[in-house]
Amino acid sequence: MLTAKPWRTAGFILLGLAAACTRPSIPLDVPKLENVESVFISRNEDSKVVWRYQLRDRARIAAILDHLDKHNSDEYRIETDLYAKWVNARLPDYEYDFIFMSPVSVLLGVTVGPDWLGGEDDRERFPNQRRLNLYRRRPLSAEERAALVSLLEMRPGDVDMLAQHPR
Repeated sequence: MLTAKPWRTAGFILLGLAAACTRPSIPLDVPKLENVESVFISRNEDSKVVWRYQLRDRARIAAILDHLDKHNSDEYRIETDLYAKWVNARLPDYEYDFIFMSPVSVLLGVTVGPDWLGGEDDRERFPNQRRLNLYRRRPLSAEERAALVSLLEMRPGDVDMLAQHPR
């Protein structure tokens, strides 16, 4: 008779718990270029913002939107209340976040972690929660992440908002 090692059994239980504590969700609502006025892009290290800039270049914004649209799979999941309160009670570490702005509102917020991408828009709301991390997330391959990060990085001519207004 085969017996499972205790750590393997615990691993299978945790995987089952994690799967049971999230539910499938719809893809992100990627805005149309004509609705986006600008994008605020930030780079984070150790939970601190390293740089932030406002992108208004239409071609660069179009490239980011195109990338998101082409990779907007149906793999997004949302944490259940149980998972958000007990298993993942805080926002997971992430390296980039960016917000697409219209002249009057936020259209889409996206967060890039080491191996995941998350987003929040008006298609899915959490009216009874006062939490930042109840947004849709999906796995992010190393190749897709590298391509996206290359679009987000500051370039010559971009102005670091933090350097302009030191804290």
